[in-house]
Amino acid sequence: MKTIESKIPFNYKTIKTTQSRIDKGLLAIPVSLIDYFPKNKTKVYIAFGPSLKGSPKTFTPYTSSSRECRIGGMRKFYEDFQIKDGDELVVQLLDDKKYRIFTERQFEESVKTMEEALDKSKDEKEAGYKLKKISEVTNSDFRETVLNEYFRLSKSEFEKRKYNKPWIGMRKEGIPATIRKILTEIYGGKCQITQFGFLMRNGKSYFDIHHIKPDLGDHLKNLLVVCPNIHALFTYAHLQQYFDEEGWLRRVKFNNEECNIIHIIDKIPKQFEKEIHFL
Repeated sequence: MKTIESKIPFNYKTIKTTQSRIDKGLLAIPVSLIDYFPKNKTKVYIAFGPSLKGSPKTFTPYTSSSRECRIGGMRKFYEDFQIKDGDELVVQLLDDKKYRIFTERQFEESVKTMEEALDKSKDEKEAGYKLKKISEVTNSDFRETVLNEYFRLSKSEFEKRKYNKPWIGMRKEGIPATIRKILTEIYGGKCQITQFGFLMRNGKSYFDIHHIKPDLGDHLKNLLVVCPNIHALFTYAHLQQYFDEEGWLRRVKFNNEECNIIHIIDKIPKQFEKEIHFL
């Protein structure tokens, strides 16, 4: 088994196929993964691609006479996706005796397509639904998915802030629904400086989103979740700001009173990994 950096913001496992098993319509499970599979000969249910609907397949454990942990009935899948020697298959454990298998290309393209759709969400409800779909496809819990998508967006390029054109003058566009949904889930409406927050009568958290550099866009490095008092201090107090070398605002001084800023990025891995398992 070897580990390399993932091309998407999720950790996942692959099995590298061999021609001899492809010819037999089998998926051999490397020893490094046998703990994820049953100990006895049985039926397992395999879903292919984004679907969660599994079909029964024969499973033979490592303790059998073949001395190989394997799943049978894979021939049609191999033929449909033209699997070749050395291709990698993404394998997920969904539940007891239930698994899902993608081609690696299919998996990566599914995630990237869903992320593109997420970025175009029209409101927070739609963004939440699309985050949930990404969570299902990557077999990650919802919180992990939100954090991983925050990481992805934090790596995007800065853009100038856009303006709407009302009848009189110009006003800045609101925060994109995807960004607002992700920040809501991560910080729960709590100010990144004071940790203060409260619920409105409708049960939702009240908070402001502050643009650190007003003319820059909605990049995560340019946004802070803040309470109204802190937002007012950013606007009206004598302000000094201290950034780290990656561009995150780490400390501020309001009228010479110094405050630290809490960033969730500090709790997210710097990169994501793909485990490649060999026979």
